[in-house]
Amino acid sequence: MKNHDQLLETIQRFQESFWQRKSGGRPPVGVYDEGIFLPINFLRAPFTRATVCPEDVDGDLVAGEYEYSFAHRAVSGDDFIAFSAPWRGIPWLEAACGCPVRHAEGSLAPSHFVSSAEQLSQIAIPASDAWIDCQRRETHRLAADAAPDCWISPSILRGPSDALAAMRGMTEFFLDLHDNPRAIAEAAERINRVLMRQIETHYSVVQAKLGGYGHIFGYWAPGQTITIQEDALGMCSPAIYRDIFKPLNAAIVRQLGSHVLFHLHSTGCKHYSEVMDTPGLAGLELTLETIGPTLRDLAPVCREILERTRLILQVATGFEYLPEILRKIPHEGLYLVIPTKFIPTDEAFRDFVNSNWPR
Repeated sequence: MKNHDQLLETIQRFQESFWQRKSGGRPPVGVYDEGIFLPINFLRAPFTRATVCPEDVDGDLVAGEYEYSFAHRAVSGDDFIAFSAPWRGIPWLEAACGCPVRHAEGSLAPSHFVSSAEQLSQIAIPASDAWIDCQRRETHRLAADAAPDCWISPSILRGPSDALAAMRGMTEFFLDLHDNPRAIAEAAERINRVLMRQIETHYSVVQAKLGGYGHIFGYWAPGQTITIQEDALGMCSPAIYRDIFKPLNAAIVRQLGSHVLFHLHSTGCKHYSEVMDTPGLAGLELTLETIGPTLRDLAPVCREILERTRLILQVATGFEYLPEILRKIPHEGLYLVIPTKFIPTDEAFRDFVNSNWPR
């Protein structure tokens, strides 16, 4: 558990270096246990049915992130804000839109159920309020039990493109974008209203702690925050994002305010420039993957982003290039997120910080 003074120091670092993009000092650096991004492991016992229902999800079924990882974290001197969230094994937006939540050993996934793009206009979105009610109930439960150094974060809430890809199937969704973009655009707008309702549900329950809010990427924000995503568009032309989905993301920014970020993967970030142009967006989060361009390859992209806005850089791979890259990019508005496989101890954390930001 982090003490009060540690938390205040971290919050000041986020406030000044990341949000205000001030020079001087070092950027926040968070260290995380990779297990927190495998929420299927939070199950307290094997789940024996083929699908998960809203009434199944509670504290008897799954542990929260704080209990699972942060209560006994290996590195405690870093800046990663501990959190718990409604079980991230559930694809909350897809489920609210009617996708059955399939369970198999080691994973949960939404099941597609819409036979054509034309059918999208005929189905109810949301399918029911059951999953939204479950989200509210779980948020209340986690907030009531939160430790002093734990913030309650929104769960993973994917974007309308991801929900449509789940409802139709990925291949069918890509074909729909070519064959019937109007049907996709109309359905995406309806889905976006569900997503905005889910965000509103979260913040109807969660209040600020120490002047701000936490998120599953380990950052602190001085206002209500979310990191939105459209992962299904990683294989699409940036024009598709610009013409259909960017206005929907902009609506979320208008709803929530000036602390909304956008999540990208290094394997599918070609539309990052269009994303950055979203009015009012606070910045980007880029998760590095073991395939595709390396961190060294992406150094010019990181520089371009940081010259214009904020960047959360999740260094899940390519840690060996990080000292070199840090010499080439601005540090104002940067937040580094690094797994414990690269920084396993507090001593290793201090060595990393001192070698890259010597006093």
